[in-house]
Amino acid sequence: MYHPNTYQVSNFTGVIIEEPWQNNQMVVKLQPPLMGKLLIYLHDSIPNLSYGNLILVQSKIKPFSFPRNPGIPDYKHYLTQRGFVGFTTVKTGQIKLIKRGQGNFILTKLVLPVHRHLLSTIHKYINPLEANLLTGFLLGEKSNLPQDLKEALTHSGLGHLLAVSGLHIGIVVSAIFLLLTIINVRGWWRFGILTSTTFFYTMLAGWNSPGIRAAFMTLMLFLSLPLQRRTTPLVNLSVAGIVILLITPCAIFDIGTQLSFSATAAIITIFPKLNSALVRWRAPSSVRNYLLAPILVSISATIGTMPLLLHHFYRAQPFSFLSSLLAVPLVTFAIPLALISSLINTVCPFVASIFAQTLQLLLFLLSGLTINLGKLLKPLMIVSGRIPWLTVFYIYALIIFLLNYQLNWAKTAFRIALILGLTFFMWKKALAKRDLCLTFLDTERGDAVLLEDTLGRKLLIDLGVGKNAVLSDFLFSRGIKGIDALIITHPDCDHYGGLIDIKGKFRINRLIIPTTEGDSLYRRLIAELTSLGTTIELAGSGYHLGGFGANIKFTAPDRLTRYLYSRRLVSTNQISLVTLIEYQRQTMLFTGDCEDKDIIEQTGKNKKVLLLKSPHHGSKKGNPETLFDAIKPNYVVVMGRYPTPAKLESILPLKEINYINTREHGGVTIRLLRNGKVILTDK
Repeated sequence: MYHPNTYQVSNFTGVIIEEPWQNNQMVVKLQPPLMGKLLIYLHDSIPNLSYGNLILVQSKIKPFSFPRNPGIPDYKHYLTQRGFVGFTTVKTGQIKLIKRGQGNFILTKLVLPVHRHLLSTIHKYINPLEANLLTGFLLGEKSNLPQDLKEALTHSGLGHLLAVSGLHIGIVVSAIFLLLTIINVRGWWRFGILTSTTFFYTMLAGWNSPGIRAAFMTLMLFLSLPLQRRTTPLVNLSVAGIVILLITPCAIFDIGTQLSFSATAAIITIFPKLNSALVRWRAPSSVRNYLLAPILVSISATIGTMPLLLHHFYRAQPFSFLSSLLAVPLVTFAIPLALISSLINTVCPFVASIFAQTLQLLLFLLSGLTINLGKLLKPLMIVSGRIPWLTVFYIYALIIFLLNYQLNWAKTAFRIALILGLTFFMWKKALAKRDLCLTFLDTERGDAVLLEDTLGRKLLIDLGVGKNAVLSDFLFSRGIKGIDALIITHPDCDHYGGLIDIKGKFRINRLIIPTTEGDSLYRRLIAELTSLGTTIELAGSGYHLGGFGANIKFTAPDRLTRYLYSRRLVSTNQISLVTLIEYQRQTMLFTGDCEDKDIIEQTGKNKKVLLLKSPHHGSKKGNPETLFDAIKPNYVVVMGRYPTPAKLESILPLKEINYINTREHGGVTIRLLRNGKVILTDK
């Protein structure tokens, strides 16, 4: 819910609840009469602002406009569920400080000063790459990690290190427990110190659901020591879950919460079964306890989280236990060392710098290990596409039956469920009828269209460009590993920029372009694709693209236009490929940024035009009313711009033409059935 005047006001007041650090971004809680939370992007340097400051901002609030596409999460919906109403971008001069000290007392006076001191110490002594990695797994702040390191963490299965949870709290608590044991602090004093330390660190790391879960489970364990009462991990997990749902009922929909609880539940239930088999194997106790047992713990967590990873992220690393075996010991030493260095820095910076050098070495080894493991294990990633919730629950049911396989009911249930599941899967595959599908993606800027023919072959027309990895996320969600052919209509960044996102992640067999000439980035990307084995094909008027279950040919540009472009006598839009796709006596026109009305009309002349991709994102020059009167398309799709300069959103409905704008409606899939019918869906 938000106030009806939220997007009309020209200024507003708010209290900072998340202060800026390195990413020039902060969160404010709007003050009455407005309500909700707001993201503020700072256009220039970070002002001297901190948590609890009441500020006046001279700027308008804008609604979120994140890309929305079939099969992948809607980030706008995600933020809205968490109370955000929009964003704004301001310069420092547009912010006026009204009052300080409006935040929570504990956060203002204790948690945030320690948080700032930790960050300043880390960035004072540690190199930027390693410092950002350390703040990632120490405090859960991963926004400043470079993209290649984020991808390496994903490919190696070490992404869980960036979510402060049981592992991190266990490391901190174990270090303090050891210290208290050495100085002979026991009983309720030990309980009080350990409990306060646990919850302080959880607040320091952002008070997220995985951290809260670990904190409450740790609290139950600590409480059992002075009370001398036994507790079970499953009971502790249940209590932690109830507490979290009482605090934040929506946490059940949070991905981090789901992964944290599933991993913990798997370790509690699966590890004892695996460990009992390990005990029967007569291996040396040192090998069993210090090598094999940690591997089994990691395997248990991998089994427990894999269904959720395949649902939310469309891919998972089954060999993450190998990465954890190598990386976790380094993290175990790095976290206490970072805290010790920060503590010593308050009284003796010289000694702190000595500790920091050792920490730098550990982080250097950890970052190098992560990158190399990412390269090594990347080919072993499971890319399944987005599996439905029903499949997730089915897999968990099979796991539960297997864990109780010694019982007759579980044995019978497992066999029945397995047979029914395999039967359903095989019949679904056997009876599935492939239709020609066109998915028009919302990439924020530019065009991106995926064509899938009746044999499952993939043709991508342009790639768009945006802030997020929209294109790769969509392809992963479909379980796509390779593109049979990629058409880049012309060398404008909003048509080829998405290549930065997908190159190296997906195999691209053929690249069809009108020219190899363009800006330096365009030429570099083509050279990189060539080195990866992609076949480069130059296309123009009269060129036919074979290998698909549809007739695909190009009607522009002609040889003269391509020659003039090579001499820099015409613009990039004039060299744009115009693609004609014919299927089941239906015609579809993809115009790129071509604004030549005569070429487009001639291409669609005397044809039953089902669909026209609006020329140049709905521009006035490329979309005159006479164009639609001449070719009479059933559908017109505009990509990358809303509202349109040609005012198509008001003109086309009057002509009884179906109008789709991916910036307004989100990405859509158009399915052409064999009987000639057309189905539209945003799923």
